[in-house]
Amino acid sequence: MKTIYIYPKLAMGFRGFATGLDREGFFLKKRSTRLKKSIENSLKEYNLSSFNVEVTHGFESPEELLENDGVLVLISPYLKSLLGHIDFSKSEYYLLSEAEYNSENIDNILKYIKTL
Repeated sequence: MKTIYIYPKLAMGFRGFATGLDREGFFLKKRSTRLKKSIENSLKEYNLSSFNVEVTHGFESPEELLENDGVLVLISPYLKSLLGHIDFSKSEYYLLSEAEYNSENIDNILKYIKTL
């Protein structure tokens, strides 16, 4: 099974303080959780059951996720400046737009997944 990771936060510092916008309100689901559900529903709709979607907590680097079993890391648009060492032109990394991260439009994500 191929794993697609959603990377909404980055753990930084000695205590692993999480940085990144993921929560919108106390009673609302996290953005990454909504995005995961949207992608999972679309993958079922297109019969792409060979993919598993997981949300990370930022303790592992995107590179480590790909070494494990990942084929794609979807990175929050709010972490771009913090992950400057990553070459986003590589096919394993997909920098989300704000609309994609807010689960408003995931068509481009699905097109990208179909090419894997």
